Amino acid sequence: MKALVLEKAHELTLRDIDMPLHMGPRDVKIRMHTVGVCGSDVHYYQHGGIGPYMVNEPMVLGHEASGVVARWARR
Repeated sequence: MKALVLEKAHELTLRDIDMPLHMGPRDVKIRMHTVGVCGSDVHYYQHGGIGPYMVNEPMVLGHEASGVVARWARR
């Protein structure tokens, strides 16, 4: 899966990341359709942090997502 990663202020990379294969009894897998970048993501990019929360290691951006349930755990 591809992820937009903030390495540090003003530095983004598009990385392949591994997704967990194990599903717990209350988990679902979502087939992602669209992910948005919000104002806080832009602030992290521009300033390297927000208030006391600084980017000290790579951080995946984009948390406003839409998709379809592709698989669910069965009991």
